[in-house]
Amino acid sequence: MKYAVLYSPSSVQRVLDFIRSVYVFPDVTPVIVKPVGAAAQIGVPEAHKYAYKRGKPLIILPELQDVKEVLKVGKAIYAGYNGAELSINEIKNVDDYAIVVSDRENEPSKKELAWIEIVKFKELPTGLPPAPLVTLILYLVSTTRDTI
Repeated sequence: MKYAVLYSPSSVQRVLDFIRSVYVFPDVTPVIVKPVGAAAQIGVPEAHKYAYKRGKPLIILPELQDVKEVLKVGKAIYAGYNGAELSINEIKNVDDYAIVVSDRENEPSKKELAWIEIVKFKELPTGLPPAPLVTLILYLVSTTRDTI
């Protein structure tokens, strides 16, 4: 399975933009982890309504560790602002992964990221908000090798 994970969103709009972006890719399931504030109270119910109307899956988890324990992903990558440089080509042939994104407001702690590979993608600019970032990553992963 392929998952796109939004860590600790605080904005309703950020949650909705994220799931709308992920749903463009039919083989990827969006996961919201540890939503806070308005995102938890309004954003998650709105996201469920949006997902239900479209017949799409949506997973909500309380902790980042649950991505590993519940979803049992083979490879997890945190697309951060720093970390080891990684090329998109290096994950194109991986069938079981989770791409984790967040914004600077609520980044995961080092302890939460202990089991996740922290990377900065060579092909992408830094500082992108979560929805555009995950959209670009998933698009580049889904295209053929010749396009990069």
